[in-house]
Amino acid sequence: MNQPAANLLKEIGRLLGAMEDVFSAAQWGGRAYKLPGPGGNRHRPKLLAFVVATRGGEAISVGFKLERDRAAAVVAQHRWIEPHSFRTLAASGWIEAVVSSKRNLGPLARLLEESRQLYPFPSSSSPEITVRRGAGGAAARRIDHVMNEIRAEGWRPPPDDEFDR
Repeated sequence: MNQPAANLLKEIGRLLGAMEDVFSAAQWGGRAYKLPGPGGNRHRPKLLAFVVATRGGEAISVGFKLERDRAAAVVAQHRWIEPHSFRTLAASGWIEAVVSSKRNLGPLARLLEESRQLYPFPSSSSPEITVRRGAGGAAARRIDHVMNEIRAEGWRPPPDDEFDR
């Protein structure tokens, strides 16, 4: 991957990683940005966006969902955005943005925020840690209590994002 594309990959990773409740994982040859599923369940997450370098390594492909009518309008408005290559996803509003320039980052950021709004999880969607009886004793219960308090005050763990390395 060339240096401009690597910089775009890093910026897109920062945009997505800064969104509320978003976490990421290396998956399918790229990076999947996800949101906790129902009840804050991270084991059954919702896919927000998938980011991967294009085959030539000169651009970054970002797949994400918008409402169907909005997706069609965005595709008509921007030459660098197309319906998703998987027809079943495209029919439900998924699109792919092929970003090859920093000038695309502003519109992409707004569209990704719009996509994030399709998944209105409360900010407290992070699951509370619960300790089973006998699984760690008083120290584990104290850690559980402190972690739940700081989460309630807005603390979030740093993103597990290899793009920031």
